[in-house]
Amino acid sequence: MKNKYYSILPLGGVEEIGSNMTLIRTEAEDIIIDCGMLFPYEECFSINYLIPDFSELDPARVKSIIITHGHEDHIGALGHLLREFPDLIVYTTNFSLHLIQKKLEEFKVKLNYKVYAPTDDLIFEDVEISPVHVNHSIPETCGMIIRTKDRTWGSLYISDFKVDLYSTHEKPIDFARIQEKLAECKTTAFFLDSTNILSDGKTTSENELMLDLNSLMERENERIFITLFASNVHRMDAIAKMGKAAGRKLVIMGRSLKNYMEAAWETGHTSILPDEIFQTDQVKGENGRMLIFLSGCQGDFLSALRRFSFGEDSTFKPRPQDLIVFSSKVIPGNEKKIYRIYNKLSEFGAEIITASDHLIHASGHPGKEDLHLLLKNFTPDFYFPIHGESYMLRKHKEFINKHYPKVSTHLIYNYQEVILGDNTIKIEQHDHKEPRLIHGKALEIEKTQISQRRKLATQGAVFVSYHRTHGHMEITTLGLPLSAQDLIENLKKKLMQQIKNDLSSREETYFKDQLKISTRQFFNNFLGYKPMTEVHLY
Repeated sequence: MKNKYYSILPLGGVEEIGSNMTLIRTEAEDIIIDCGMLFPYEECFSINYLIPDFSELDPARVKSIIITHGHEDHIGALGHLLREFPDLIVYTTNFSLHLIQKKLEEFKVKLNYKVYAPTDDLIFEDVEISPVHVNHSIPETCGMIIRTKDRTWGSLYISDFKVDLYSTHEKPIDFARIQEKLAECKTTAFFLDSTNILSDGKTTSENELMLDLNSLMERENERIFITLFASNVHRMDAIAKMGKAAGRKLVIMGRSLKNYMEAAWETGHTSILPDEIFQTDQVKGENGRMLIFLSGCQGDFLSALRRFSFGEDSTFKPRPQDLIVFSSKVIPGNEKKIYRIYNKLSEFGAEIITASDHLIHASGHPGKEDLHLLLKNFTPDFYFPIHGESYMLRKHKEFINKHYPKVSTHLIYNYQEVILGDNTIKIEQHDHKEPRLIHGKALEIEKTQISQRRKLATQGAVFVSYHRTHGHMEITTLGLPLSAQDLIENLKKKLMQQIKNDLSSREETYFKDQLKISTRQFFNNFLGYKPMTEVHLY
């Protein structure tokens, strides 16, 4: 595009919640914002996570990445990126740095980093990028103000935020800095969070939760178990102080909670000291007033919450007099896992408290009133909903069209580049790249292999081994009903007869294919489906 100043190209995080990664493209270089993971959909069949495809990145142009905050959907793919681009400079806040360093231990990659504050200006060849403090559900979250040096263009990019004017654990969103920086620009564009756009009101302040949370900590129950998003260390700190004031011993169970609390200790985001936290072996078999934090508020299979709820934890077993507090929301898709946990705890007789019973959870994303507060302070020329699924993006656009009709509002999706020119914009479509699937020890697994795993899990497998010289055959199965074992001898006779009649002199590929077809048809007659079949010849 003629007279292009810079462009913004999402590689992930738009049309989905997760996998956030955006390119800021200038004449001289490309600058990455965030590099996160996406938790798998059901059809991905139990892989660990997904990450953006990096093939759009030009090693000659990409020199820097800016991290907005430390959530997994913004830093979770950074280790994979640094494996391929080891010389990148990572700009990060101090709190996010500690999380990144912990995460990179398994990748064994070096980290070239620069710590920024939300009052700094990051100077690049063609643009200045100014972090701006915003409220969210994790410490030290920033939006980014991207300006050309001649101030022709200015953009506000905030993937995650809320407006919390009354928080006591952090400053409110820095409206003054946004106004100051963008007021200097001739033309402006906003790229803003869509996650909570279906909420008509104002997102609840963290301070509004304290009354109900404190009343729960003061209950007579000896043991209170509480689960919440591990990254919300400010809430965890507040609850821990309440528990301590109520005479409770503090216990943390779960690696993710411990990792975030370590980062909070190292960066001053908690007043609870490490020696005030009791280890599980110090309280095993003990009675008395305790507050036990459990990781895994979404019912993750190996989490402390699930282990405890199913009675499988070696330190604590659920009891009828226990109080279990869920200071979290259920992320869509996790309902079945969470309700199994509710049911198990109910069978043990424990009392369950959720956010539908008391005001004990607040979102970290803007409702419609939050957006009104931001736009009241500064209204842009162009507007692009980001950070949300496609339905959310569309509802966000409808909201802006209705209340701010003079703003030019546009829907964009991953791999659609917004090019900022002379007082106008152009949206250019790039070839869409599917995310990469990661499993096991941070290794990529191909989609073809996921298809095989799905078939194995839903149809089972049959393995036919035949020695052509000795005429010996073995048949084994996996994942079939036990009654299928009774069919093996009949199948073996059928296949041996087929070999004698037609296959003995055939070439190997045809030989194997015919045995495979016959095996699948044989089981289909008895089972009603065709298991995966592998034939090995010797």
